[in-house]
Amino acid sequence: MWRKSCRALLAVTLLCQLGQAPAYADTANLPDLGDESLAVISPAQERKLGEDLMRQSRRTLAFMDDPEVSEYIQSLGRKLVSHSDNPQQDFRFFIIDNPTINAFALPGGFIGVHTGLILATQSEAELASVLAHETAHITQRHIPRMIAESQRTTLPAMAAILAGILLASSGHQGGEAAIALTSAAVAQKGINYTRTFEEEADRIGMQILARSDFDPRAMPTFFEHMQNLNRLNETSLPEFLRTHPVTTNRIADSRNRAEQYPARPVSDSDDFQHVRAKIRALAEGNPEEIVRGFRENLAQGKYRNVDAERYGYAVALLRARQPAAARAEVQKLIERQPNKTSYRILEAETEMAMTHYKQALGIYADAYAKSSSHVALVQYYASALLKTDHYRQARDLLKTALQQRPESPVLYQMLAQAAGGMGSSYESHKALAEHYYFSGNPNAAIQQLQLATRYAGDDFYLQSSLEARIAAIKEEMAVYQGK
Repeated sequence: MWRKSCRALLAVTLLCQLGQAPAYADTANLPDLGDESLAVISPAQERKLGEDLMRQSRRTLAFMDDPEVSEYIQSLGRKLVSHSDNPQQDFRFFIIDNPTINAFALPGGFIGVHTGLILATQSEAELASVLAHETAHITQRHIPRMIAESQRTTLPAMAAILAGILLASSGHQGGEAAIALTSAAVAQKGINYTRTFEEEADRIGMQILARSDFDPRAMPTFFEHMQNLNRLNETSLPEFLRTHPVTTNRIADSRNRAEQYPARPVSDSDDFQHVRAKIRALAEGNPEEIVRGFRENLAQGKYRNVDAERYGYAVALLRARQPAAARAEVQKLIERQPNKTSYRILEAETEMAMTHYKQALGIYADAYAKSSSHVALVQYYASALLKTDHYRQARDLLKTALQQRPESPVLYQMLAQAAGGMGSSYESHKALAEHYYFSGNPNAAIQQLQLATRYAGDDFYLQSSLEARIAAIKEEMAVYQGK
């Protein structure tokens, strides 16, 4: 029964993204499906399913693994979750490197945000309003409740919808056609609940936003911004509007709710502005043109935060292989904020690019002594240590980082390199197996674990541990293959 429910839930997981019907529902008629949804799938099973789907998604979607950008979105998300109805639930916020404006929720507390949406938001409160909305989808268990209401839908139809959504999210052609061809199989009643869930997520999300000291008016303001984009560009509807239909009634209702809260204008955080600048600097396009854009903005005063704009300029210069110019800009920033970790990281990276390895490692060591819990700093520091053959020190740092981010394929790949450099073949293959596993490639993970057994010797504990891990991965594969 669980395997069938698992495959069914994989298929409807992203229906909350679809938002297929534009009608606006009334929460007064919201059904109480909590008990029924718990009978379909428990919170623990939902979390497990979300983890599985995250691994599969890595094979289709372009995850942005920049440690600073990732840490920012996770930090902002944690702040919102702490003021939700379920602050103890483990959430994972992640970023998709995609210029379209979109965000989505997966089962078990996984929330994805496109880089395009971060750049489209005009304030940090607007970005927080989107994350709060998606958080509400999770805390209110909308996906399991939808499953409970959609028991008549056939598994093949659900599977086809999931494939279409993932294909569309990856930017490949054909995804929307797949959705259109199969969505008719979904019961109309299930679609109606999707409308209702969107409205409930607005209401609960606004409460989360207010409790987190953001201005609730940011939610209707963002909706209005999206609606204006639609009017200006009718031939290319923003992805957010396809997955979260915005109507005049919905905007008016959210505006009325927001006015019930006291006005709370809050300035954008320094990190918000810096992250947006870094995303622009790393965006797809000609690096020289991106550098020129930052340079012109600085010369003409076209920025909200001069330090953030200069920071983005330095990142763009480094990307364009102009480390000396980047170094000069970073020094201007450090003169203003000498202990800002992101500036020290960029300073060290410019020194690495100029092959000034001793200076770079010195900068990292000094920054780490002051901010040893900064995950992004640890990852950059470890990367520099790997490039300079300091494998043992890199391994120790990476093991610390994995305690905070235990599902990071990038960190496992780096750990494999560090272990290999130390001559520890067993540890290297084992870490590489986890890299493939969390990257959504279980077959490659099993192959690496089997290679690790050759280096485990006669150690019964090590051999048993590897065999158990192989068996667990094979069992998961069997679930999705319907065996």
